[in-house]
Amino acid sequence: MGLSVEIQKKPQYTKNIKLRIPSEVFDLEEVQEIKDAVQEHLLFIGLDRRNNVRNISLLGVGTSSEINVDAKYVVRTALVNACDRVILVHNHPSNNLEPSNHDITMTNTMNKLLHVFNIKLLDHVIVNENDYISMSEIHVIDEDYESDRIKLLDNALLSEENSLLKKKLKKLSKVSAKNEKEEEYEIE
Repeated sequence: MGLSVEIQKKPQYTKNIKLRIPSEVFDLEEVQEIKDAVQEHLLFIGLDRRNNVRNISLLGVGTSSEINVDAKYVVRTALVNACDRVILVHNHPSNNLEPSNHDITMTNTMNKLLHVFNIKLLDHVIVNENDYISMSEIHVIDEDYESDRIKLLDNALLSEENSLLKKKLKKLSKVSAKNEKEEEYEIE
């Protein structure tokens, strides 16, 4: 009877593309396909540590003025594709490149959630028919962003960390008590 070992391999994007600057994101074939769409489309671009593209996925299609994508789909896509870094891209059918409050909130929430899994949100690029804007370049991605949802997540993570620390402390206390007992026997 032989031992069966399954080795998980990293997903391979069929094209060999490395992204260094937002203009390279804008030039991607998949981005060019959504730039003049009449509804908002959200693209996920997953990268490895060296910014080589691992995956490009369409995560959602919205209305002419907004797109709502559940954060778990972004996180799931990043995890399933073993991504170390993520770039989000969506189009504005209105041709206005200014990020909306919804865009800013969604981006900063995604940034915090991805961070929990040691995944870096490099950028969120908004495109229109002729141009793009990088939310990273205009400094809209806020590492200190807070919202009620983020506070809830932070509290849950702190609670989990606190629980783990309590278990470690209990284990250390047992080891310490055992060592003290052993020392008592040595004194006599």
